[in-house]
Amino acid sequence: MKLKNLPSIFPLSRKKGESHIIFDASYGTSKATNLPKMMSTKDYAQALVDYAGKTENEVKDFLNGTNPGVDWVDTMFRTGQTQNYKLVFTKGTDGMQSYVSANYMKNEGTLEGSQYERFAAKANIKTNLTKWLDVTVDLNASRGIGKGVASLPGTTNNPLWIAFNSSPAMNMYDQNGKYAQDMYGTIEPNAYGMLVGNQSERRNDVFNGHIDLQFNILPGLTFTSSNGVDYMNHTGYSLTSGKVSRTGQADMGNSNSQRTLLQSTNNLTYTNSWGDHHLTATGVWEATKSTTTNMGITGLNLVTENVGWWNAENARTQKASNGFSEWTLLSGVGRVMYNFADKYMVTGTFRADGSSRFTNNKWGYFPSIAGAWTVTNEKFMESSRDVLSNLKIRASYGIIGNQDITPYSTLALLSTTNTYYGVANPSVGYKLDRIATPDIKWEKTKQFDLGVDFGFFNNRLEVSLDYFNKQTSDALLSTTTSNALGGFTYMANLGKVANQGMDITVNARVIETKDFQWQTSINGTYLKNEVKKLTDQQPVIHTGSFQSVVVEPCIIKEGEALGSFYGQEWAGIDSEGYDTYWSTNEAGERVAVRNPKDSDRKVLGKSTPDFTLGWNNTVSYKNWSLNAFFNSAFGVQRLNALRFAMNSKIGNSRMFTDADFLKEIGKTMPNPNVANNNYIGASSKWVENANYFRCENITLAYDMPKSMTKFADIRLSFSVQNLFTITNYKGSNPAGYNGDGDATGGIDCGTYPTPRTFTFGARFNF
Repeated sequence: MKLKNLPSIFPLSRKKGESHIIFDASYGTSKATNLPKMMSTKDYAQALVDYAGKTENEVKDFLNGTNPGVDWVDTMFRTGQTQNYKLVFTKGTDGMQSYVSANYMKNEGTLEGSQYERFAAKANIKTNLTKWLDVTVDLNASRGIGKGVASLPGTTNNPLWIAFNSSPAMNMYDQNGKYAQDMYGTIEPNAYGMLVGNQSERRNDVFNGHIDLQFNILPGLTFTSSNGVDYMNHTGYSLTSGKVSRTGQADMGNSNSQRTLLQSTNNLTYTNSWGDHHLTATGVWEATKSTTTNMGITGLNLVTENVGWWNAENARTQKASNGFSEWTLLSGVGRVMYNFADKYMVTGTFRADGSSRFTNNKWGYFPSIAGAWTVTNEKFMESSRDVLSNLKIRASYGIIGNQDITPYSTLALLSTTNTYYGVANPSVGYKLDRIATPDIKWEKTKQFDLGVDFGFFNNRLEVSLDYFNKQTSDALLSTTTSNALGGFTYMANLGKVANQGMDITVNARVIETKDFQWQTSINGTYLKNEVKKLTDQQPVIHTGSFQSVVVEPCIIKEGEALGSFYGQEWAGIDSEGYDTYWSTNEAGERVAVRNPKDSDRKVLGKSTPDFTLGWNNTVSYKNWSLNAFFNSAFGVQRLNALRFAMNSKIGNSRMFTDADFLKEIGKTMPNPNVANNNYIGASSKWVENANYFRCENITLAYDMPKSMTKFADIRLSFSVQNLFTITNYKGSNPAGYNGDGDATGGIDCGTYPTPRTFTFGARFNF
């Protein structure tokens, strides 16, 4: 864990009496891209006749075009709009600098009904009260208001999952004016109704501020005390309309969560130089306290929806809940940095952290050491500096701690339960929910880094190479006892995980002339992740089940990467139209079978890329500038669970909807008329290559100086985000997923597609 810092930010240089007024405005439009293609209404209706036992008379209006049905892609998505405005006032004098800003942003998302609005203000003042005291005050306040669907969960309640598995051969509304239920495809509620028929609003109010007092005690000796507060108030409202739910029941919910974080950081620093020697010694003491309270009320089976979520007494059943959570952290750091003649540098750090989240082992101790040698500052390198302008060798080793567990999770906890003793009303009792684990301790990551920096031709070309090796031990994980022992949850220090790889960064000023410049920067990372050890009680962890649709597609296993996919190897479609999978018979031969054994499952890929790459380019010609940023990932896979459901008849999706399904029957897709085809979502058929190369952003700008406009410096810009993506992945976004955490983070159940956004901007500096 790192100490939090609360910096004072002054984005503009200020001279005595200098003032600035800056106004930024931008407007953009967005369209969702790379969306899955669904069957047309006519093709789907014909498939119902050919493969689902429907008669032509039942679907004749959809077959002859009298009823156009529902275009789910067009219905669920719209053109999004974003507007953003920011006003800044700054002023600087010899003894005081000030910065005040206000910002308004509104985003109407590409998914119907989604909207986010944000109001923000910031004030920052730095003043030199005396020769021995500098004071900085920083205040930030914001309100965010979100409407519509808050997230796209990795469950079958995901509106996009439902829409792409819904029948095009249906009406949007039934004869009673309610959102129609799907008779042929999904058994979930109407997806469009979930977006616009249900109501949801989330308000997030944030205030944070700090005051820094810097005491200049003696030459080279300063003491800084930074004391701050971070307050968050989150309120949520929801209404599930009876016009949307399959049961016709309307429900409501209100929730509120408030968190207050107090922090005091005190820093004593001594700096001195004598001859070629330079020394900086720092001591830090920090205290942090976080308090969270929450409450909520749920009303089930509303009598009327007329007042929305505002009157819980309209509900035939009400449920209330509340909670409290608090944690504290004390941290002490000692650091010494020594530099000799800008050639040899060494830093030694020792920190201790004490966390209330642990019981018997509250304190963790984390030393580190780092050193560097600037070779080009040696005399024997003087003759080569025209070519090799910089050569630095760096090395470091340290231990980092992690205490990120839920407060009270090391204690034995009880939960309430209802018991009936032959009467209608239940009696409330308590049962053991979590086993005490008082000896849990800090998770530790030991990290070794070795790097070298090169600079050529007066640093016009810079290259950095870094090797890193991170070994995490005593990982903090929640696990469960066997059912024979009650199936209780408890925290444990489980296993070891290794991350090692290489970073490479290249910066180049390719062209530098009076009117034309081109700068480019490339950053690449190779990463190998491996689970080194789990516990004897749980040597393998199967996870990632998506209800009954996809069962345990992920595995945590020694020798494999976190986020590994695990399942059957698809062997193709046999002559009778069945899916087949590779298995091993009693003779040890590899054979294709329709119903493979559990022991046939293998690791099929992983969701963490082997290599990631970012490439940034800035080209300038006189007052014009062009910036383009690209990123990419290689050696990565995704489990396309949405595509599996669109091409299967299983679980909540009773009929295929993929536009390519019919032409692939007998090739890559089974014959829907065969009996008991084994649709397996956790198989190599649906684990896809998710390598990609994307133009993340490209911006063209023109600058007009005040000497030209006579009243302000003006910058006009036009940018495109997500201009193109090159990939073989068949989902909407190769970098998107619905899974939770590293272990299941590669499952695509219908992610929010990355939109293509066109933005116009103007900046005025008065």
